[in-house]
Amino acid sequence: MALAFPAYHTELFSSGIAATELHRNVRECLVALSWTIEEEKDDGFVAVTDINLRSFGERVSINLLPDNFIQITSKCVLMTQCFDWGKNKANVTKFIAEFTRHV
Repeated sequence: MALAFPAYHTELFSSGIAATELHRNVRECLVALSWTIEEEKDDGFVAVTDINLRSFGERVSINLLPDNFIQITSKCVLMTQCFDWGKNKANVTKFIAEFTRHV
């Protein structure tokens, strides 16, 4: 874990599905997770999680890369937050699990 402002976690994931289906499947996963989609483009999404007792919320960026790879980055919304107590990694893991279950 690196010390950064704001705290974040990022992973690269091989989707294993055709590029034509990738965008739709990612969108459906975000809806299933109840994350609010702030931005949607051909090459990715930006979504936010809700505020809860453990955090002020996170911004999750999902970039659709060549060869059907997905880069998922979860970053704390609060710019001065340098500790996330594993919340960003949990968001990335949660997205990958939902995507795997969905596909």
